[in-house]
Amino acid sequence: MVEKPQLPPEEVPAVEPLMEAKLIDELQKMKYEPLLPVEKKLIGWSIAIGVVSLGFLYWLRITFFPGSH
Repeated sequence: MVEKPQLPPEEVPAVEPLMEAKLIDELQKMKYEPLLPVEKKLIGWSIAIGVVSLGFLYWLRITFFPGSH
């Protein structure tokens, strides 16, 4: 006997509508806060590390697995 795959039940909203309205109001009341210089540096370093890592992994693939292109 083969069981049919069952679809998951409909998702229930994580926040009820009344609470969602309050949440939206609170978010709109918040003032804009620009990024701090240290946060900008952290973002820049993270992106740089990711790009360098991708380049290194690409070099490893080309060097040690030349037939897998």
